[in-house]
Amino acid sequence: MAAGSDALRRAWEHDSAGREAEAVIEYRAAFEAGIDEEERPGAMLGFGSTLRNVGELEESERVLREAVTRYPDDAAMRVFLALTRWERDDKGGAWRELVEALFRADAPGMARYERAIRGYSAEL
Repeated sequence: MAAGSDALRRAWEHDSAGREAEAVIEYRAAFEAGIDEEERPGAMLGFGSTLRNVGELEESERVLREAVTRYPDDAAMRVFLALTRWERDDKGGAWRELVEALFRADAPGMARYERAIRGYSAEL
């Protein structure tokens, strides 16, 4: 177990409870301490999404772009990147990310985040 696992668990708990500002602090601590590779995709997606939710759009895009680069077949990563790009008023970029995600719809990750993705898309 990596040193950052406890902080990551707390970040996810804060996220689930709607305490995004506290979650950001714990995500930062988790990444600084080190995260196991099997936890990294979910941690990057959660951190990037939470950064978007607290208005840190530039960092959100940076984290999610890195996640898409590391996990190119994970369609959910692209959907969350699209949400951030949309918020940054990059509608064309957001659309392109969504199209890429559609071509990866059978990829791991989509079902796990379906509820969140559908909730966020309703806000657009």
